[in-house]
Amino acid sequence: MEVKACEELEARRRNSGSRGRWRKVLYGGVQEGYEDNYTGTRYDEYTFLQEMVENANVRKRSLLIVMRDSVAVSQHACVVGLVGTVWTHALNGDLGAWTLLQLDGVLLVLGFLTLILTHENLRPASLGRHAFDFTMFVVGLYILAPIFQTLTRTFSSDSIWASTICLLLMHLVFHDYSYTTVEPTSTDLDEAVTNLASPTTPRSRADHELLLQRRLKERSTPVTFSANVSLNASIIASVLIASRLPHSLLVFAVMLFSLEFFLLFPLVTHHMRRRSLHFHLAFSCVLIGITLYLIYNLNYLVFTFFVIVLFFITVVSPYELIRIEKFKDEITGPWDEAKLSFSPAASHWETSSTTGAVSYCATSSEGVRLDGE
Repeated sequence: MEVKACEELEARRRNSGSRGRWRKVLYGGVQEGYEDNYTGTRYDEYTFLQEMVENANVRKRSLLIVMRDSVAVSQHACVVGLVGTVWTHALNGDLGAWTLLQLDGVLLVLGFLTLILTHENLRPASLGRHAFDFTMFVVGLYILAPIFQTLTRTFSSDSIWASTICLLLMHLVFHDYSYTTVEPTSTDLDEAVTNLASPTTPRSRADHELLLQRRLKERSTPVTFSANVSLNASIIASVLIASRLPHSLLVFAVMLFSLEFFLLFPLVTHHMRRRSLHFHLAFSCVLIGITLYLIYNLNYLVFTFFVIVLFFITVVSPYELIRIEKFKDEITGPWDEAKLSFSPAASHWETSSTTGAVSYCATSSEGVRLDGE
């Protein structure tokens, strides 16, 4: 048996040598003496699994950084809690219309001042246009306030409360938290060009720079389907609550307060974070403290539940995310599909450092590379 095994081994080596050395090429290609799906054996110089890489793209996270980013989720949960307390006081008759309107005015002025101080490219003409648009929006909201007041008169209160709670939960689930936690930087340049790379992309450097600026501008103000769903859910919930208020002026005040937080507040916090991370964290702590104080005065049971939710979001969830990272097992290799990616390097055929796949770099600085991952 041992003699037979040795003879088979020697025969395989002779056959391998007669067929010539197998070469891995980019797009398959049938080589003489080899099958099209040949992956190598232990008798060849190349074996298929030698180029397998584990966890090449897995990013190690820091617990403190994840907890810091989770503050954005806690912050928006506090926004919903703060708006909910104002709704409750308005429905109970503890908050007057004129008092709430004064609070709306103060919050609006503070929001615009914060936006002016933190926005990097805000021009006076642009600020005036935004102020005009918001003024028209407020006038339209005041005109529609009597309609909102009588919108759900034929519905039962239980249906309104249940619908409002479901809409607020939908708002929290679909809200775009990355708009606050992720800001575009110069490191996104390569990814932006990767997304733009296509056979129809202009080849001149000026055209590329124009497209890159447009892409980075779009990334700085992202609009996603989930964000639209979240915003619409919050507006409908505000309309449902406003339809239970006694007079139209209070409806207008409550609707304006709700839209200031649901519509304008994310924009302010986005630019606040881009300007100063420490200022954003300090503001978030103040907002969380105010919200907890108002909820504590309203209902102790709700206060306890809200503290548990914030603790779960800020501490438990980041810890669990870091803990389960050790179970992640990502495998990459030459079997992965090649994809277009940008490379400013000189032209040559090269091999990917992670997977070993062959790629081509174009001669120009705007070239497109074909990588296998």
